[in-house]
Amino acid sequence: MKKNTPRLRTWICLFVSSLGIHYLMLLLSSVLLLEPFSLSGLWEMTVRRLTEPGDATRYLDIAVNGYVSSGENAINLVFFPLYPYLIRGVGWITGNPALSGVLISQVCSGAASVVLYELILLDADQRSAWDGVLLMALYPFSVFVLGVFSEGLFLLTTLLCLYGIRKRRFLWAGVAGFLSALCRIQGMLLLLPALCELLLLRIGPEKRRFRPGDLAVLLIPAGFGIYLGINYALHGNCFQFLRYEADAPWYQSTKWIGENLRTQYGLAQQYPGLAEIIYWPQIALYFLVLGILFLGLYKKERISYLLYGGAYLGFCYLSGWMISGGRYMLCCVPVYIILSKTKDGTARKLLLFAAALLCFAYSLFYYRAHAIM
Repeated sequence: MKKNTPRLRTWICLFVSSLGIHYLMLLLSSVLLLEPFSLSGLWEMTVRRLTEPGDATRYLDIAVNGYVSSGENAINLVFFPLYPYLIRGVGWITGNPALSGVLISQVCSGAASVVLYELILLDADQRSAWDGVLLMALYPFSVFVLGVFSEGLFLLTTLLCLYGIRKRRFLWAGVAGFLSALCRIQGMLLLLPALCELLLLRIGPEKRRFRPGDLAVLLIPAGFGIYLGINYALHGNCFQFLRYEADAPWYQSTKWIGENLRTQYGLAQQYPGLAEIIYWPQIALYFLVLGILFLGLYKKERISYLLYGGAYLGFCYLSGWMISGGRYMLCCVPVYIILSKTKDGTARKLLLFAAALLCFAYSLFYYRAHAIM
């Protein structure tokens, strides 16, 4: 136990620090927004912004009422089941679905920081691992890990899967990937780095033969398969969710990335009030993340990480009417792994400082109820 004490202390420090950054942003935002500032006002604003915006109310409705096949809430089928049903399960203890959603998100977010630290530590030093955690915590749209959104849970399951893949523990990776694919559709993409590492094991210096346990990676798409089964059970159509996504209020379709970027540019010209908050950031993020992935390729980052990062970026930007690009890219974890290994001290400090400023700015936008969903 004594040997593990320093590591446990580090984990606790990571957990508290990553959440503490978000609470600091919340406090600073409330000081600027509440006139006069009061603890009751802070509490009211926090509850309202963490449990009511956007998808939060739909997750809570699924947690309370489940999926339905008719009526106005039938469209809630577009949300994957792991997070809302976890809310239901924890709600049996708390008696409050909203509180359960917040607890799950924040605990998972803090735990995700610990897993990211351990993942980076496999190939780099402690400073790099800490920098990676800070960059994830300071990502401009990371405010969503505090409230009733699936980002925290998806981050944790994704990182656990990547850690299992990296350690060649494919049963671990398969179970975590299964949960990730049951949380968000992008979880299926984890099959790519899993198969990549299996191939490298086969053709690399180890020349390891195939083992029956390697089949556990096929659990990853099985998570999506369960979601398709829910669609079929309710509507007799495995892909009913695509029909709902195509209608109001999402109007989602699949278009080529170039066409989507041109659409974002046109919307930025048409709606200047939203351009700086939504459209320009989504355009910039695409090229920024793409550049970071190429930087990782130049620095010879693990090919499995680059493969996942590229697939994740491309998949997210195939969305025909993107209004949540900043939030989606929060979970592109290879970005944090690549940037964490920046060697130049000045560049590291500037990167963290810029991230902190943007994180505060977008936290302020969020608590002001601007449209940064």
